[in-house]
Amino acid sequence: MASVYRTIDGDQPNRYSTAPRAEKSAVELREAAAREEVEKRKRSKAEPTKLALPRTKEWAASLPLDVQPHELMRTFGRVANLLAANWSDSAATVACFYHLLSDTRGNRKGFPPKVKTELLTLQSYFVSQTVGGVMLGDELRRT
Repeated sequence: MASVYRTIDGDQPNRYSTAPRAEKSAVELREAAAREEVEKRKRSKAEPTKLALPRTKEWAASLPLDVQPHELMRTFGRVANLLAANWSDSAATVACFYHLLSDTRGNRKGFPPKVKTELLTLQSYFVSQTVGGVMLGDELRRT
């Protein structure tokens, strides 16, 4: 019967083995530390994608042509993803626009002029489509 603490061939202890291990050289220790650091980075919190997601592109395509944020999606995809994800939640979208368009920390560079113009256009369009913080349905817009 094979032990759960040994590999199939039985010669080399696996990482769960209680058998004593041979001392490693300084080079081997540095290599192991480097591998562990790489693995640690892989396990750490994922970074938001910098590219516009397919659902963000669909959201943008659903907007009127003069409102579609092409430059925003090209240069700040993660910001466009955030707006697209929150677009149907009025409170969240208002908060997004507030945090994007105001410098609450005092040290931000701000967006390039073209992107800022698109954000302001999106904000105006969003406000025109909402009443009292609730998105208007198609049937209400027609009346």
